[in-house]
Amino acid sequence: MKTFGLFMLLSILTGNPLLALVIILLIFFFAERRFIGILPDFFEPLRRANRVRQLHKEVEVNPANGEAYLELGETYFRQGKYGEASSFLESASNKMAGHPLFHFYLGASYYHLGKIGEGKKEIEKAVQANPKAISGEPYIYLIRIFLEEKQPDAKIEHAYKQLLFYGSPKTFYQAGKLFLGANDKERARRLFRETLDNYEACRGSLKRLYRKWAILSKISLSSMK
Repeated sequence: MKTFGLFMLLSILTGNPLLALVIILLIFFFAERRFIGILPDFFEPLRRANRVRQLHKEVEVNPANGEAYLELGETYFRQGKYGEASSFLESASNKMAGHPLFHFYLGASYYHLGKIGEGKKEIEKAVQANPKAISGEPYIYLIRIFLEEKQPDAKIEHAYKQLLFYGSPKTFYQAGKLFLGANDKERARRLFRETLDNYEACRGSLKRLYRKWAILSKISLSSMK
């Protein structure tokens, strides 16, 4: 009723019901992004495209800028463009060797391109350089590879414990789904609970950032009963 009342008021003030509806939708969107955080950021693709253009200009002007190549590789990786990601990262291999983010994104790109062995080596270099890099995301890839290769449980357990130590609500949930898919319900349940426990400990913007993963973990736990 309050929303309908606001719609009527805005319709009277603007003299245009369609404009009033657009204003209400914008208010809802900004309020949701500020206080809830479930919906995606619809403006992110525009910001990302602008940043990619800037980075391309940067590497054209300064081919020695390894950080720009790394950021381009990360951006393309997050877009699912693994071929482009690996290409830019490989261009920075002489400059960024030893950088945990470089090794992770290159290794994860290789994994998605079917170069599993090369990918695993690069991801292992990432965790050796910095065990807590990217909130435990490298361990998700290592666990996935170990499960696919049917490696001894000791290797899976080590990566699992490292993830518990260095992960975040998001990576806990993602790893929980991975273990659930492998029918390892004990580890999956532990990770979903870790997601919820860590979410409850968060404050401010972190609470909003991780709310989605907490909700999904609750749903997953409910489905396992």
